[in-house]
Amino acid sequence: MSIDAITAIIFILLLALFLWKKRRNVELQRMLFPILYVVMYRSKFGIAKMDSWAKSFPRFLKWLGYAGVVLGFLGMIVISFELVKNSFDVFLKPEAAPGIQPVLPFEAKGVFFVPFLYWIISIFLLAVVHEFAHGVIARVHNVHVKSSGFAFLCFFLPVIPAAFVEPEETILQKRRYREQLSVFAAGPISNLLFALLMLLLFTALSPAITAAFEPKGVEIASINETGPAGIAGLVKGDIITMFGEQKIESMQNVSAFLATVSPGTNVMIQALNKSVMVTLGQNPTNASLAFLGIKAKPYIEKRPEFVSKYGGWLADLIKWFAGLLFWLFTLNIGIGLFNLLPIGPLDGGRMFQLALLKVFRKETAQKVLVFVSFLFVALIISNMLFGFFR
Repeated sequence: MSIDAITAIIFILLLALFLWKKRRNVELQRMLFPILYVVMYRSKFGIAKMDSWAKSFPRFLKWLGYAGVVLGFLGMIVISFELVKNSFDVFLKPEAAPGIQPVLPFEAKGVFFVPFLYWIISIFLLAVVHEFAHGVIARVHNVHVKSSGFAFLCFFLPVIPAAFVEPEETILQKRRYREQLSVFAAGPISNLLFALLMLLLFTALSPAITAAFEPKGVEIASINETGPAGIAGLVKGDIITMFGEQKIESMQNVSAFLATVSPGTNVMIQALNKSVMVTLGQNPTNASLAFLGIKAKPYIEKRPEFVSKYGGWLADLIKWFAGLLFWLFTLNIGIGLFNLLPIGPLDGGRMFQLALLKVFRKETAQKVLVFVSFLFVALIISNMLFGFFR
């Protein structure tokens, strides 16, 4: 059993025990109980710190919140356009990948896989940053925060974590539209800013990664078994090191090579454990370009000189931390933008509703919101179904 699997089992059991001991503070939202349900653990976690931030930097946070509104609507336009465009591609182009996939710590068709340790840490930090930002901006505008806490989507036992804050809705609704908008936009924009911070940290760590590791090829992460590489005998996990006489150290090397050859070209591909002759096919999106039929990721090995000087454990630590920064960046970007979609319960939906109320009467605004929400939910479900069944 892998370390991720062991960690997942221990985490779920400890979490279940904790929630059982704190059951007086737990609220159960039954869906298909006891198979599927949501557990909410209410507390005052972080509220004092929200007040402290709001009192210490009121002017800066107020204007940061207003800037977040502008960025939030821009993000809403971008993610909405991309989802619509990707949905058309999924319907019309068999090779197109779904734009929306569930992010889960296990490998399955249609799932965006993240190793469990990275997944649980990323989801926890993502949720805390998101909800803390909501709470801080609410307090900047003197909106009382009733409670905060954690929620868990449960399949028999608690599995998927989340966080929440509960501003006093009756007070929030009496605030000016721009103040309400800044509270709603704070969560997703904080995730995007947090992603930027992770990118900066990853950039700062890059010299250490380069010192500890050297590229040795590309590893096949997934393969089209009916494509040229699959037919030739390459499989997932193979490490490609050479295309003919050209050394391969990165995906850029692969892309550059394919751009210089024509469909139908025979290429000897050297992997760590085999050599195969591949007849390149036609790229499904551009028949003039060569096609191999793989998705790959970098393959690196520890530098012997680094290991002898500092030890292999430090190289492993650097690699693990770099992976954490990568997933924190990726998930904060993806989920932050997802929350800006104009779908009723999401932050983007609440922002969109307030914008509609500026243009239409309340009844008309509600009808438009419901229509747009159902449209985007349908697009999301379609993308997910294509991922599972295509």
